[in-house]
Amino acid sequence: KVKTSGSFKARLRHYQQDGLNWLFSLHGMRLGACLADDMGLGKTVQVLAFLDAIKTSEKKGKKAAASLLIIPASLLANWISEIENFAPGLSFFVAHPDFHRPGPVPALSKEQLAGLDLVITTYGLAQRNDWIQKIPWNYLILDEAQAIKNPGTRQSRAVKKISARNRIVMTGTPVENRLSDLW
Repeated sequence: KVKTSGSFKARLRHYQQDGLNWLFSLHGMRLGACLADDMGLGKTVQVLAFLDAIKTSEKKGKKAAASLLIIPASLLANWISEIENFAPGLSFFVAHPDFHRPGPVPALSKEQLAGLDLVITTYGLAQRNDWIQKIPWNYLILDEAQAIKNPGTRQSRAVKKISARNRIVMTGTPVENRLSDLW
């Protein structure tokens, strides 16, 4: 059973704990994941528990690079709220202009990134902010991953070019029976 840190505030349901255990097992094997639970079953809290567990396990060794979370803009407030409520020990930066008024989103330096566990941005901004494309991330996490279902779009191509040690895609939308949906 994978344990989270003492600062993690959510009490995971048994199936969420199973999801955390599965994600952590895949992490140990350096395999990516597709977390495709139905809507409302707590994919967000499972991923936050996973990031917390990684942070806890890496305290023993070298700190990992920050992870990048790409989401639709409509989910920004929800993710921030969930982090603040359940995973206040995770340090994060929101790379979206609504959080940096006035002015554009600042590019983060290596020193600034070193102090972060997570950078959150949107699908649209991930393709427009060059610095996001240039960072080697620990995890690239896509929520509502069906947003890159069409491999020919600029958005899909930009997201797929992002360098990361590993990837997690999340969707509450059932995948169709085509390998290309998962690819």
